[in-house]
Amino acid sequence: MHTVSLFPHLLDYQMLGIFALRATIGLIFVYFWYEKVIRHRREQLEFFTKLKLYPVKAFFWVVSSIEGIAGALLTIGFYTQGAAIVTGSLMLLASFIKHHKPGALPKNTTEFYIILAVVSFALLFLGPGAFAIDLPL
Repeated sequence: MHTVSLFPHLLDYQMLGIFALRATIGLIFVYFWYEKVIRHRREQLEFFTKLKLYPVKAFFWVVSSIEGIAGALLTIGFYTQGAAIVTGSLMLLASFIKHHKPGALPKNTTEFYIILAVVSFALLFLGPGAFAIDLPL
C-alpha cells in the first residue's frame, strides 16, 4: 500500500497527539485560574468592572471557578467533551471581548483566544485521547 504520509507509522500514535492537545489546553486553563485568583485578583475585578458585570465579585468567582474546574477536567481527561464545550465557549466570548474592547484583555491576542477555542471544540470530535479517565470502552 502506498501512502502520501511521510511517516505513516506515526499515525498509530494518534491518541498521544490528542492527549498532548487535551493536557496542554487543560494546563493553560488551570494557569488562567491561577493567574486570576492568586496573582492578579485586583486586575481581574477591574476587568469585570470595565465590562459592567455586576455584582463584580460574583462574576469573578463564577468565571474563575468554571475556568479552573474545566481546566482540571481537561488535564485529567474526565468529562472531556463537556469541559471542551465550556472552554471553547469561554474563548469565543474572550475573542469577542478582545475584538470589541481590546483594552479589557491586554495580555493575550484575539488569535490566541481563537486557537484555544478551535482546539477546545476539536476535542469534542477527537475525544479525550490517551491517558484519560473517560476513554470510550
